[in-house]
Amino acid sequence: MKNFLLILSLFFIAGKSFAQDINFSRIQDMTIWNNQSLKTDKLNSLKLNYRNVQYGGDIAYNSVAAMYDMPLMSKAARDKNNSGYFSMSVAGASDKSNQGILNNTYGMLGISYAVPIAKNETYLAAGFQAGYYHSQLNVSGVANAFGDQYDSYGPIEGGVSTDRFANGWSYGHMNINAGVSVFSNAKSNKWYFGASVQQINKPYTDKLKTDSLRLKPGIGIQGGYKYLASTEDEVAFYMIMNWQGPAFRHFFDLMYTKTLPNVQGGAAVGFGLGYRYNDAIVPNIELRYQKLIIGLLYDVNISSISASGIHRNGIEVAIKIDF
Repeated sequence: MKNFLLILSLFFIAGKSFAQDINFSRIQDMTIWNNQSLKTDKLNSLKLNYRNVQYGGDIAYNSVAAMYDMPLMSKAARDKNNSGYFSMSVAGASDKSNQGILNNTYGMLGISYAVPIAKNETYLAAGFQAGYYHSQLNVSGVANAFGDQYDSYGPIEGGVSTDRFANGWSYGHMNINAGVSVFSNAKSNKWYFGASVQQINKPYTDKLKTDSLRLKPGIGIQGGYKYLASTEDEVAFYMIMNWQGPAFRHFFDLMYTKTLPNVQGGAAVGFGLGYRYNDAIVPNIELRYQKLIIGLLYDVNISSISASGIHRNGIEVAIKIDF
């Protein structure tokens, strides 16, 4: 029972403190989730992500996400350098425990505009998102579970449950997010830097609209740099840093990609090492063929949760297709 309550607390912290954040480790594909203005290319892209996390075999949850983003411009305009463009993204994500205890879903629609500010495909961009987040807890059949003893940051110390079994408890809210960025797509190097604010509208997380249970706005910064050698090999660094009230989540990733010669249409293999601050080391590999990219990642837990005797691991698969 102790393990169950600990795991449930962790799941609530992940699902509510960062209600809009998407908890995947391949951050180079997650930039638009965090900042709509970071549509840094003029390609149609489909991104699919799957993540499975287990805590000592006691409980596990699966996360899935899908996003389609596209520039709103003609094909001829895409080939024109240093030209401004609108883009739009449609996305959905879900977190679900394998026992059906908690279900989180999120749908999002965003739009951005990028305007050239210098040569070498350098742009200034702004973007906005509207999303709907829904969470449902079902602990019927779980003894001594107190689902309403949680606020937007986790368990409420000394809280008294009014619904011991919290059966069917659910809530939903709208999110309004905005971001700005500057990025460049020069021939030998590509980089971006952005800043965003999430939950600008400070949505309520309970049906009674209690002020103490309103989500605080989240602040994030995003950055990335990629060097392209004459052989088309790549060295890249990516980072995302998020803060929301007293909670924070930071992720960094370093990657090297080697082009495979004599493959029609182009192919490459990449190796990377990610670091989720105070939480995990994430070794990963990347496989490319033409316009298809497949990423495989594995969490190596280094957080303090291991001191409680619970071990956590996570496996992630990412697919990206450009059109």
